[in-house]
Amino acid sequence: MTIGLKVLSVLVVLSTLSLGCAGDSQSSEQAVIAATSAVAPNGQELATADEASSVESSFSPEILADGQPVAAYFEGKGSSELGPLVTAKDYSLIVASDSGPLKISIEDSDGRRVVYERPATEGTGSHQTGQLVGGDLSISVEASEEVSWVIVVTGELVAASEKLENAGQGLSEPTPDASGPGSGYATLYIGHSFGTPFAERLGDFADNSGIVGHSQSIVFRGGNTNGNPEGLWNDEVARAEIQSILDQGKTDLLIMICCPADPRNPASYWGIPKWVDYALAQNPDTKFGLALPWLDSPAQYPDADEFANNWNMLHERLWLTVLSNLRSRYPDTHFLNIPHGAAAVELRNRFEAGTLTDVSALVGNKGSAIFRDDQGHPDDILHDLGTLIWLGLIYEVDLSIYPAGDSGKRISSYETDLREIAKSIVDEENQR
Repeated sequence: MTIGLKVLSVLVVLSTLSLGCAGDSQSSEQAVIAATSAVAPNGQELATADEASSVESSFSPEILADGQPVAAYFEGKGSSELGPLVTAKDYSLIVASDSGPLKISIEDSDGRRVVYERPATEGTGSHQTGQLVGGDLSISVEASEEVSWVIVVTGELVAASEKLENAGQGLSEPTPDASGPGSGYATLYIGHSFGTPFAERLGDFADNSGIVGHSQSIVFRGGNTNGNPEGLWNDEVARAEIQSILDQGKTDLLIMICCPADPRNPASYWGIPKWVDYALAQNPDTKFGLALPWLDSPAQYPDADEFANNWNMLHERLWLTVLSNLRSRYPDTHFLNIPHGAAAVELRNRFEAGTLTDVSALVGNKGSAIFRDDQGHPDDILHDLGTLIWLGLIYEVDLSIYPAGDSGKRISSYETDLREIAKSIVDEENQR
């Protein structure tokens, strides 16, 4: 059943990214159902809550919450990274598991900290934290592969209508010449979590690189299926949110991220020109960045060579063809390739060669690895290197100098010369 109400309550199903670029997609074992308020334009139809997918679990969120409002509900096995979410008010976490060890950490405006830890014991158990301050929230789960868990976030999430209102704030006027160093773009990133961390950090790097006027808006949807251009176009709520920003006519640079469900089929990239056409209708001077991340579930590739070969095949044979077709179709429009997946390829090559001394594992705890979870979300070193690549390609700054300030100090703290690696990747792209 579908209804045409303007404001209604829906269940939005978010899943973590599964970027099956070189083969069949890997399905995630984690899922989240978030209760939100969705806004749709008049006449548009949205599915009701009865039609939304649900997470099958031995732990009922209603029983765990015991009458408390449920903002979001996650379930899974083993380690995972959940979010980001935005809670509208103070909240708590209810954690249930069938065994241990299990550690739950959160990251919010107060930083990162552990809020619950269960030792290696058997048997079902649950725990509720105290009240936590609302706002931006990411949740980290560290657990053995055999540990099943459920996390309930009490309270409520920021409504989509509030996100629409806030998304348009802070956009700067287009600069007369936004192509050179020193002048910033009003930037909009739309996509999933293999691009969001770089979009978020880009503002900090730009501020510390002499870039004046950079502003950043982000419309995020979790999971490759939900966060690729095709999924965002098909999602009525996400499309309305993005269009509300583009409708202001102030977006200089729109960044999208790969990949469609079948990345080997050029026709499956149909969502990109949909967004290009819409953005150009609002601002004919809009530029476009197309970001290509690394392959998800990196441990499924037995070594660095196979990981690199599969990514290079996707980039060289498919992604560059998509870009070439777009440039032919829109000859007066600038399309920027942002292949930050090359950062993961290079870091893994060095790690397996024994020359990457800054990390101790391919996948591991925060700060000690290239990837911070099995899905392949970036740990610190990949986050920093990837953002350097975004900065160098978008703003053409001298990466041997910028970013400076605190950002530069963080980059300089690595034994590995991330500036040199980023410059090499950027230079190779600029020579195409």
